[in-house]
Amino acid sequence: MPFNRTKPHHFGIVRPLALFGTTLLATMASFAVPDSPLCVDGQCKPMISVVKHLDQEAFRITDGKTEAVIVPAIGRIMSYGKVGGPNLIWNAPKGGIDTYGWTNYGGDKNWLGPQNSWTVWSGAWPPDKAIDGSPYEIEVITGGKLRLTSPLSASTGIRFIRTLYFDASGDLVIEQTAKKEKGPKIKGSIWNITQATLGDAVFLPLNENSPYKNNFYYFYPSNTSQKTEAVKQNLLKVQLVAEGGGWKIGVDSPVSSLASVKDGVAFVQKTAKPKGIYPDGAGENAGFPVEFYIWGNKETPYTELELLGPLRDFSVGTQWTHTLRWSLHDLPSKDVNSKEVADAVQGLLMEK
Repeated sequence: MPFNRTKPHHFGIVRPLALFGTTLLATMASFAVPDSPLCVDGQCKPMISVVKHLDQEAFRITDGKTEAVIVPAIGRIMSYGKVGGPNLIWNAPKGGIDTYGWTNYGGDKNWLGPQNSWTVWSGAWPPDKAIDGSPYEIEVITGGKLRLTSPLSASTGIRFIRTLYFDASGDLVIEQTAKKEKGPKIKGSIWNITQATLGDAVFLPLNENSPYKNNFYYFYPSNTSQKTEAVKQNLLKVQLVAEGGGWKIGVDSPVSSLASVKDGVAFVQKTAKPKGIYPDGAGENAGFPVEFYIWGNKETPYTELELLGPLRDFSVGTQWTHTLRWSLHDLPSKDVNSKEVADAVQGLLMEK
């Protein structure tokens, strides 16, 4: 596929990237800005550059302390972590893993939920190919921001637009907008899925007045490989091991947040929790803004950190936005079973 672009100013629009090569990298070079962040009086501004990630052309965005790498060819965030530190995002082996007709590349992405509506929209499986795994347009815009735009979904008439940037606090902000452009009215939820590397534990906030047993819900039969423990009345810890296959839970939590902890660092994801009915639950006030999945296969273990928006009506011309914030936090101990870690994570997840 030829590489096409428009260039109205120094920062421009890069059209969908489907094939990669050295010629393409040279063509993209004019979009690069200095790889080192610009720091003045101790304040570092976000910088964007063109890089390679697993032999694919990609965009790196950083505030000098934390960085993320986005691969437009598959519309995913494929790396996130401290500058010079490990990548906390799971990447599938080169070429992806075929899962019943769906290519799992790893990374972070959007789906339109709930999944039980897929049978109406496009079939029960695989996920919508326009949204998941297709080339996205990418635009570098004013203020050190990257904007990704998906193709239009033929089955739902919805297009996803994701704008990423680091704010002054060091959070990676991901504004996720679903825009309805064609077709009949539907009801759906913006669903974010981050496939993360296997941590030591994942912490999820609990609703102390949940209708579910133990204040959370098993999507599949209980898998005792993953040890679950309510370390506080409103905090669930899942201690992770690379065994047991697939396992998923949902929490009807009072806040929309969760944290993956590894080697004394908490990878926290948060979003607002507007009023409304959330997907997958057993009743009007029992849906799940937070869900967690682990694939415990020993060869390719990973987790899925999932934050969902409320169900919205989508008719032509409407759009909804679901904004995430990612952050990294050094914890007081590397022992995920310590009270100090539980106290620190609880504070991170519950703070406004």
